Amino acid sequence: MKQSTIQSRTYDKLREKIIKMELKPGQKIIISELMETLGVGRTPLRESLKQLQRQNLIYTIPQSGTFISKIDMVQAMQSRFVRECIEKEIMVELSAKYTEKNINDLKKILNKQKSEFEQKDISKYHDLDSLFHETCYIIVNKGKIWSWINTYNTHLDRFRWLHLESETFDYNLILKEHEALLEAVIEKNIDEVSYLTINHIRFMLKEQGHILNAHPDYFTEESIKMVNSSLE
Repeated sequence: MKQSTIQSRTYDKLREKIIKMELKPGQKIIISELMETLGVGRTPLRESLKQLQRQNLIYTIPQSGTFISKIDMVQAMQSRFVRECIEKEIMVELSAKYTEKNINDLKKILNKQKSEFEQKDISKYHDLDSLFHETCYIIVNKGKIWSWINTYNTHLDRFRWLHLESETFDYNLILKEHEALLEAVIEKNIDEVSYLTINHIRFMLKEQGHILNAHPDYFTEESIKMVNSSLE
């Protein structure tokens, strides 16, 4: 396997561990432990950590070590705003361009998501949530835009994971919203598509105070101040 491929896969695995809280905000990184866990050498691991540091997902304190960054709700809210603006247009375009095969592919994803919910596999359920949205972008030839959003979306994704664990997984909200959105797409109901897309992405506005209160150590001080101020 080429070194660049090893590094890329190492980065993807590390990013997933950060999003799914296997590496928790504020946790110190132990290089030797990660090398053993991921089954990689020091060079691809260090290059991956540099990439994560450029995205403000890890930070280094001299004489102390390297740590997982806490969740920055300012960045998360900005990511949500960008995604909301773009995705509304993506879903409207999908309504005009979809084929029967496209709809069948999206329904297969939702069927798998339902199955993972029944199996109580929150990790696979989360991944299928992302796959549903990515597939919509790909159908309208905007896959690179999804890749760009995904690169800078990690603070939002970590909040989404906490929200999924504590709020939405129990009553399968994400799948229900996906199903309603897809139905509106099939019916070419543009107003409903726009409304449902925005409502789906704005979920984080509804429970951010509750999530921060449940996990205060996972968030930056600025995040806590911002959310508390918005709730006053």
